[in-house]
Amino acid sequence: MLTGTIGRHRTEMASSAHQIQGKILRRETVPDEYRIYRAGLEWDLTDPIVIESRQDFKSEPRWRDQMEPYHHQVTNLITFCRRLPVTLLADDVGLGKTISAGLVASELICRSRVSKILIVCPKLLGPQWQEELQTKFNIPGQLAAGRKLIDADPEGVGAVITTYHTARLYLDNIPEDRFEMLVLDEAHKLRNLYGVDPPPQVAVRFRDALEKRRFRYVLSAWWCLRGA
Repeated sequence: MLTGTIGRHRTEMASSAHQIQGKILRRETVPDEYRIYRAGLEWDLTDPIVIESRQDFKSEPRWRDQMEPYHHQVTNLITFCRRLPVTLLADDVGLGKTISAGLVASELICRSRVSKILIVCPKLLGPQWQEELQTKFNIPGQLAAGRKLIDADPEGVGAVITTYHTARLYLDNIPEDRFEMLVLDEAHKLRNLYGVDPPPQVAVRFRDALEKRRFRYVLSAWWCLRGA
């Protein structure tokens, strides 16, 4: 009796399987279209982080005794998590993009998504990044200029902070699996990738790195002027 029941279920399952129709995925003939299609698939498969409000943050114990973020900085973190893995952070000058980026990095660290972060910023802002990451988020950061970037590798959780000039020269020499996250401060410095001939080499370096998926998460901070 049991054998007959199992056999009947198998027959029904096989019959249903024949009715299932799927779309055959083929590589596009135009290389750029295929790369965009592949990126869409990869990014869509990134595990989501479900955050509806501040109560869902796992990172707050890391920073609540050191700072109280503004509402727009909390919103920036929620927006990033909803748009994984790449987000453009465009705020007015002086609204604390460093804090917003630190909140994002801290949340990803607490959720075991990242441990090593590469931050690229203007030289004058490097010490500010280092101090705020350490004092507000307990994320150690080291400054790495010139060839020191090649060997800069945090022990455990941490960030490496470098300049656009250094990245232009040595980004290709960094092991591809060293950093899980890239933060581009004042990312407008990478503009004109297609506006001038030849394009700026620093923009070309980062375009190639992003095309190769060298970083799992990317946060670009771009200042903007209200009314501009």
